[in-house]
Amino acid sequence: MRTLQWSLLTSFLLASYFCIFGQGMAYFLSEYALPLAPVYYLTGLTAAGIFLYMVSGILLFTLAKQHESFHAHRELYAIVLFTVAPAASLWAFFVTAMWWG
Repeated sequence: MRTLQWSLLTSFLLASYFCIFGQGMAYFLSEYALPLAPVYYLTGLTAAGIFLYMVSGILLFTLAKQHESFHAHRELYAIVLFTVAPAASLWAFFVTAMWWG
């Protein structure tokens, strides 16, 4: 159970970081990694962030179904996930759409 909880926490935090700070990461990767246009990095980071939010939702559902001891905290996890994930995903999608023009 601890592994699933750590996976849930890691995927949620990584997705939040990708979606919120993707623009700065795109500039950084463009300068210090492969010399691609930052818009391609931003698109990849946005897609990865949204995918990781979906993985977090699946992990939350799996934890709630399999482990009875998790039921005490599932409402808190669900509220945090379903309030932060749509807001951060919409923000990342908006920024990516503005970059693409």
